[in-house]
Amino acid sequence: IWLTLRHPNILQFLGANTFDETPFLVMPYVPYNARQFLQQQPTFDPVYILRDVSLGLQFLHSRKICHGDIKGINILVEESGKSLLCDFGLARIKSDVTSRTAQVGMAPIIAGSRNWMAPELMAGSLQKMPSDIYSFGMTLYELYADENPLSNIAITDFIELVFQMGTRPDRPDIEEVPKLCDSLWTLAEQCWLQDPKARPTA
Repeated sequence: IWLTLRHPNILQFLGANTFDETPFLVMPYVPYNARQFLQQQPTFDPVYILRDVSLGLQFLHSRKICHGDIKGINILVEESGKSLLCDFGLARIKSDVTSRTAQVGMAPIIAGSRNWMAPELMAGSLQKMPSDIYSFGMTLYELYADENPLSNIAITDFIELVFQMGTRPDRPDIEEVPKLCDSLWTLAEQCWLQDPKARPTA
């Protein structure tokens, strides 16, 4: 999938070596992920990173591609502040998605990153565009709060609280995160709505 993508906010895939014992991918060097960049540049507003991510997502979704693992570490940021989506290890063409969450006893095995993962995926639903939107909302929280979303929830309680009860992050104190304005918080809340059909589109 990655090989076919050309967009200013998608990290370009340049090539790969699959002949040696240690295969590798070739891609442009980008010095920071989103969290690292914001820690290095504390005056930089995360909204510009989120804007670039939304443009990259819009491009992917227009081609029926789900990214599948949107979070700060999978957003790379150039020195200029331009952001690029990367890590398409979980990306799927929508029509080709057939894998579901597997269960071993009572413990679900979930691909991707639990704290950013849409609740419907925990129930075994297929990866779809609204799942990326949910992850985008969690990433919005992550970049402004400088912490993983829902990090206070134990793994043993995660499915019950997030999937069944709809637990979401609390808004950070305005004095600690003044850049997180009302309109952005409302956007985050819309992105992580329990009903996938009620979430906005890219």
